[in-house]
Amino acid sequence: MGELLSCPFCRELFADDEGPKCPECDLPLVPIHQLPLSREAQAEAGDELDPPEDQTLPLAYLGRGRGALMLVTVLGFVLFFQPWVTLLRPDPIALSGRDLAGGNAPWLWGGAVGWFILLPLIVSRRTVTELRGVRAIAVMFAALTLGEGLMLLLRPPIEHGYFSAGLEYAWGLYANLGVSSLGIYLSLRLGGSLEDLRDLPVEAPHAQGPQAGESLH
Repeated sequence: MGELLSCPFCRELFADDEGPKCPECDLPLVPIHQLPLSREAQAEAGDELDPPEDQTLPLAYLGRGRGALMLVTVLGFVLFFQPWVTLLRPDPIALSGRDLAGGNAPWLWGGAVGWFILLPLIVSRRTVTELRGVRAIAVMFAALTLGEGLMLLLRPPIEHGYFSAGLEYAWGLYANLGVSSLGIYLSLRLGGSLEDLRDLPVEAPHAQGPQAGESLH
């Protein structure tokens, strides 16, 4: 007799020749002994239960917008050092966000600091509840660069007949606007919905799973 497999969500049992996935939950089947005790069995054993949204996720978990927002955060910080504007006179020169912030626009540091803080903030959120709880502050940090970029576009340095640097906006500024907008969108959805948590990884067992000959719950 082959090894029995079980769905990690609904706990339905299957023979090893019945397919790799649960037909109802569409999740990969795993051997019974690899599953933790069911919540009912944990309750009978006196273990304290946490709801799924409060269970600790693996540090490398990238689902529910966590990985995507971390990637956007790193990209936003890198783009701060890419060309934002080009001055054509007296000689062509490209200036990054870092160059502008270190010159006459120190308020541009806000966006870079926002990306710098947002990354460890997201990495340290290890439950769905915690991820959802930092949505507002994540939106604020992601929006800093967008606000700064729009200010540069809407209120460019005034040029006149006595002085003209031939300022043109470079690709780095527009890329920052796009990345910042994407960061806002991902921040609003960070942690996902609580209505369906089947995409969460199987929790680490608090005790050994049921062995052969033991009752299954």
